[in-house]
Amino acid sequence: MDNIILRCDNNINGIFTAIYDAFVYKNQMQKENHEIYRDNISIETGTDGNYTLFSRTIDIVTDELKVQKTILAIQKKLGFKIYETVFDALCHYSDNRATIVLGFLVRAFKVGQRIMEHMTDKYVMEVFELSRKVNKEADKIRGFIRFSDNGNYLLAQFEPKCDMIPIVMWHFVDRYPGENFVIYDDRRRYAVVHPRLKECFYINESDFKQLEKSVPGKTDDFEQLWKVYFEYTDIKERFNPRCQRNLCPKWYRKNMVEFT
Repeated sequence: MDNIILRCDNNINGIFTAIYDAFVYKNQMQKENHEIYRDNISIETGTDGNYTLFSRTIDIVTDELKVQKTILAIQKKLGFKIYETVFDALCHYSDNRATIVLGFLVRAFKVGQRIMEHMTDKYVMEVFELSRKVNKEADKIRGFIRFSDNGNYLLAQFEPKCDMIPIVMWHFVDRYPGENFVIYDDRRRYAVVHPRLKECFYINESDFKQLEKSVPGKTDDFEQLWKVYFEYTDIKERFNPRCQRNLCPKWYRKNMVEFT
């Protein structure tokens, strides 16, 4: 059975897409070769993966529909508690996190929620360990992150080891629903933007350049740029990131009623 490396975007949606495709390739290989799957599919994030002589590398394009199908399958077949553990593990900075989660899900879909009893399996053990470390950092950040008051909005900048924005952002949405605020990850160079009483969205470097063009008068000052953005409604209308990667999907929220 061939070894396959799936190379995807280095974010949650990219990895969930790769997991979906991994199961497609896994089922195809088992059907064609009539062999037992032996964890010979791995997932690499980003564009700097290593090529190996006896492996086939496939580039994966992030697909919102595949993301939704993967997440719903995990929630329906394994329950929200396990989904939450998987999601948290994927927010870790480990280069192997996607492959670890894939190995975990291959086993979990076989035994269902009883996977929690298989703590001696290396994939199960590693997923729970990654999740534990992510939650430990998240607890610290919720308590220590500080916002600066910039007049018409609040700004928090930090450099977490793990990808904390998808996890901790909802804590601040609940805490400051009537405030404009921005949380910026200096390490990963992206932010979540929360316009008061409206849905939040993500912005990366390319989106930031688009925002600069929407603001009258060039400014390279990060804080001043957002101050102008929140002050003028017409700028918000011109700067309207529509790409799905910029939205903040409801499944990021860990305490959504429909998931319990």
